[in-house]
Amino acid sequence: MNNFIDENIYNSYFGKTPEEKSTVLQPAQIADKIFADKKSKHIHFVETVTQREYTSPWLKHVADDNIDDIEQLAEILKKLCNAAWGANWGEFSPDLKKGEDETNIVLPQITCEINTKDIAEGIGGLKPTLVDVVDEVDGEGNATGDAFLVYRQWFDTIVEFNIYGRTNKEARQLQKRFEKLVATYTGYLKRQGISEILYEREVSPKFSLNYSEKVPMRCIYYYIRFESITPIRHSLINSINAEIGAAPLSADKVKTLINDSSKNSDPIELDFFDGDNGITYEL
Repeated sequence: MNNFIDENIYNSYFGKTPEEKSTVLQPAQIADKIFADKKSKHIHFVETVTQREYTSPWLKHVADDNIDDIEQLAEILKKLCNAAWGANWGEFSPDLKKGEDETNIVLPQITCEINTKDIAEGIGGLKPTLVDVVDEVDGEGNATGDAFLVYRQWFDTIVEFNIYGRTNKEARQLQKRFEKLVATYTGYLKRQGISEILYEREVSPKFSLNYSEKVPMRCIYYYIRFESITPIRHSLINSINAEIGAAPLSADKVKTLINDSSKNSDPIELDFFDGDNGITYEL
C-alpha cells in the first residue's frame, strides 16, 4: 500500500489546480542504503518494525549531536507545515517563541512537548537492545576503520500540541488545518521514523502545560510511538575504557555474541559490560 497521498487528493485538499507546482514532500533519496545482504558493509541481526533505512553519515550525525526525539518531531512537522501552507504561515517549535518583548508571543504558532513518556509494551524491552553493527564510512564511501553499535528502544508518549492565534477563530482554524495535515500525511511521518501517531483528544487550554490566559490557544494531544536509535562509536567505548582502566572492547567478540543471541532469540542489552557475557576484555 502506498503511504503517500494521491496527487488529486492533495490538490483537492490544498485547493491547487493540476497546473500548479505541487509542494508535496517526497522521501529523501538515499544514495548509500544499508541492506542486510552479502554486499552490505554491516551485519544485520534483528528485524525491526519500522521501514527506516539509515546510512553511516546519518548514524554519525545522531551519535555526535545526540538529537532528541521531540526535536526531530518538531523539525519534521515544521517542514511539513511550511510545504503545505508556505514558509510565512507562522512558527513551529518545541519551545514557545517570543518577540523582542518577552511578554509578546509570536503569532500564529504551534508548539509541541512530551506530556508523558513510557517504555512501549509488547515491543523491545526495558533496556535498549543491540540490533546492528555498522561500519563507518567517510564522505567518499571509504571505510574509516571505526564502527557504530546501534541500539533501539521504543517509547509510547502523549505529545501535547499548543496552537496559538491572534484570535480564537484563528486558533481554531489553525487547529483544524493541522489535524487534517497530520491525518493526510501519517504515512509520510512514519517514513521519517515515527513508529505511530494517532489523535488522542482535545482538552481545555487551561489544562495546557503552557497555558496563557492572554493569548487565544487550543490544546490537543496525540499518541506517538517513538523509535529511539542510539548509535555508539566503537572507538568511543575504547577511549572511555582506557580512561577508566578497563580493557578495550573487542568488536569481533560483540559480533560473535550477537550471532549467538540471534540464534537463541535473546536480546543484547546496552549494559553488556564486565561480568555479563565476557565480551568486555581482550584475552
